[in-house]
Amino acid sequence: MTAPFDDATRAQIDAARPDASTWLGANAGSGKTRVLTDRVARLLLNGVEPQHILCLTYTKAAASEMQNRLFKRLGAWAMLTDADLRHSLSELGVEDGFTPEKLRMARTLFARAIETPGGLKIQTIHSFCASLLRRFPLEAGVSPQFTEIEDRAADLLRAEIVDTMAEGQDAALTTTLARMYTGEDFSKLTRSIVGQREGFATVLSWEDVLALFDQPADLTEEKITASVFLGSEAMILEQMIPPMRAKGGLDGKAAEKLATIQTMGPARSGRRDADRCGCQGTLYRQGRQPAHETNAKAAV
Repeated sequence: MTAPFDDATRAQIDAARPDASTWLGANAGSGKTRVLTDRVARLLLNGVEPQHILCLTYTKAAASEMQNRLFKRLGAWAMLTDADLRHSLSELGVEDGFTPEKLRMARTLFARAIETPGGLKIQTIHSFCASLLRRFPLEAGVSPQFTEIEDRAADLLRAEIVDTMAEGQDAALTTTLARMYTGEDFSKLTRSIVGQREGFATVLSWEDVLALFDQPADLTEEKITASVFLGSEAMILEQMIPPMRAKGGLDGKAAEKLATIQTMGPARSGRRDADRCGCQGTLYRQGRQPAHETNAKAAV
């Protein structure tokens, strides 16, 4: 006799039915792993061989958790009395007659799962894909001896490549990129580049790059600067710094950094916005370092 269930439990039991295809979506901690574990247990109860079952998860931790839960349940079945085993199977949603043969088979599932060559196939998507590549290396165009690289190892390898570039003939390139890049380090940038490496297969000219980003062919650094700085920034800083210094604290420290910015040198050619407002200079830090290289954070 099937035990009474509430609506949520009944929905989980229906989702674990091995004779139905199910798409399961639920919040974290709502019982998705339990449903998957129940489904595998019911497949085994229906006579499916363990080696014919494949479970895929996103992480190694999830795969390990699912396997531990399944083995814990199957191991418990092997030790239960007939009455307790019938109750456990009823909670699983099994509605077949609990014949002695059915109970005997349930008690042997733990040993069958343990003795299955290669074990139950509960693995990550990456691990499953790697197994396919190893079975068909020639078709995939990979070496049969390849190994999967862990995320941490991949980050370290990319960082080593950046260091090599910074110390070699590409030093000027990496220095210029570091000046413009707003991230803490290059890890996120290099990870994105590797993830879209097909887009870098073709070497593009500067004109091709501008066209790719819908930019005019005559775009220059001076024109970009002119579109950002209107020329009145020096006056705004002069008005901001005194009250920030008076307030002190973090604002005072920011004021001291902003004070290192000076208006020096003539305006660059092509600065139409600066010319329009009658300004003849561009912002520089002391020592003629461009203002955009300062670490000061201020809203203008």
